[in-house]
Amino acid sequence: MSKPSHPATPWSRFDDLVAGLARLHEHARQSAARSVDQIITTRSWLIGAWIVAYEQQGADRARYGERLLESLADAFRDRGVTGLSQSNLKNCRQVAIAWPRLVNRQTLSGESVPTPELPDFPDRGRETLTWRDDAWMLRLRSELSFSHLLELSRIDDPLQRAFYEVETLKQRWSLRELKRQRQSLLYERAGLSRDPSSVVALTQNGRVAEVPATTIRDPYVLEFLGLEGRAPANESELEAALIEHLEHFLLELGRDFCFMGRQYRITVGGRHHFVDLLFYHRRLRCLVAIDLKLGAFGYEDAGQMNFYLNYLRENVSLPDENPPVGILLCSEKDVAEVRYAMGGLDQQVFVSRYMVALPTEEQLRRWLLEEQEALARAGAGAEV
Repeated sequence: MSKPSHPATPWSRFDDLVAGLARLHEHARQSAARSVDQIITTRSWLIGAWIVAYEQQGADRARYGERLLESLADAFRDRGVTGLSQSNLKNCRQVAIAWPRLVNRQTLSGESVPTPELPDFPDRGRETLTWRDDAWMLRLRSELSFSHLLELSRIDDPLQRAFYEVETLKQRWSLRELKRQRQSLLYERAGLSRDPSSVVALTQNGRVAEVPATTIRDPYVLEFLGLEGRAPANESELEAALIEHLEHFLLELGRDFCFMGRQYRITVGGRHHFVDLLFYHRRLRCLVAIDLKLGAFGYEDAGQMNFYLNYLRENVSLPDENPPVGILLCSEKDVAEVRYAMGGLDQQVFVSRYMVALPTEEQLRRWLLEEQEALARAGAGAEV
């Protein structure tokens, strides 16, 4: 009689043992790193909160005044305490002011922080966005590093900071990517100031409305292509550069874009046509076609994209998907020409500019103002 076979175990073969131990080690390492990050965040917030409370309520606070942080740093140095320089203390204070409710007593009871006392923080109960409750603060504390929080705390406008909180958590941005998105003014490019409904959604529910108008950006910043100081020689070069840097391009497009192919062939009446880039967006549940234009937008480009989208809707989209969306990616556009070219189209077509270098804040604000003024003129014309 043969012996019954035993199920394989992680230690039954050498290769399985190595793989299993490697997974266990990596999981423990990541868990330890998260725990350390949370403790550092709690410690740093407490330091900042105690400083703010002392500044407003300390019996001898007038003695130190504006020199408080400098005096604290000197005192710590005299005691041999490292890691609490004047700049570090300033960072702790800044994070505490940005999120007065980041830490609560329940948090302190579960973390290894010496002397777990909460100061009488003067601004502790203030919060204008009701969805940023204790559960939201827990997410910030547990999923973001103190470096992330410090970067976010530098945003003065509460709604703008909330937007970047949402996007950082949702898209799992590294600190480097968060800085890049801030530097490229994603908040302004995301269309929030042009779409009141998305502002309401962010204010009330803590999310950006998932509709094409807020998903498609303008402009797209493609500094990762390394084309600073020169324009692409032709559309093929631009397409090849985007494919070569596809990971960066997907980050710039935003979360939930899935790449489906380049030069996607469409055959109608025995003639072949090609969509430069084809994507699928999971949350919008639709195909997204991108046509690259080396120069400025022309009204004939809208008709070509409308042709592509009609074909994709009838022959490629699945029955339960939403109609496809088109993006005409060009170097320049005239807002009035875009409005007249798009009038009466059945499909959703967006004209977005691309930049091969990070823009200045003034450039983006000027472009945004131009679009807002054009939209206002269009609305006034419709009322006449």
